[in-house]
Amino acid sequence: MRNFTSVHDIEDLNVALEKARWVKENPYADQGLGKNKTLLLIFFNSSLRTRLSTQKAGYNLGMNVIVLDIN
Repeated sequence: MRNFTSVHDIEDLNVALEKARWVKENPYADQGLGKNKTLLLIFFNSSLRTRLSTQKAGYNLGMNVIVLDIN
């Protein structure tokens, strides 16, 4: 990620903030982005919060999600 270090970077900052606002207002706009794709999650340590959030992100993009929990 790039750092914003001067006044000259204000346009880049505005673009990033506008994109963030759009994503917040349209949370499911990219729902078909992962259509016909599969997301394979492999976890070597049990991390319920990480697994659930990543799995939900895959579902929100329209992906098939497979979870492999290796313990």
